[in-house]
Amino acid sequence: MLNIRLEGKLPIYEQLYNGISRLIFSGELEPDERLPAVREVAKQFGINPNTVQKSYSQLEQAGLIYSIPAKGSYVSGGGDAAEAVRKEAVRKAGRELRSAYDAGVSLAEIESLARKIWSGEAGEIRETGERTGGNQ
Repeated sequence: MLNIRLEGKLPIYEQLYNGISRLIFSGELEPDERLPAVREVAKQFGINPNTVQKSYSQLEQAGLIYSIPAKGSYVSGGGDAAEAVRKEAVRKAGRELRSAYDAGVSLAEIESLARKIWSGEAGEIRETGERTGGNQ
């Protein structure tokens, strides 16, 4: 299930990208499963179809989905693309954790933020992270 916050600080196309990626990684969307049509997603969330198309294009560039003209977009079957995205996410997280460590952020603060992310409070995390980032 996708959760889009129209008033959130994270751009809508990024929320879509992150949400669909999460559904793919969790197995809720299976290889070769058809994604909802761009217009259908746009109507469901009351957003511009170009925003949805931008997310789908980025997912395709990342190798997480593929498109068949006049047929739609589908979840990629190859685990290699998903594994590459995961590895890059781990590398990025490692760099950010090192930066937080260097700035004096405690392990307890990091654990608290991680719990919030896993419990679905990502909007709050982003705001907290931005405030923390501004104090460095």
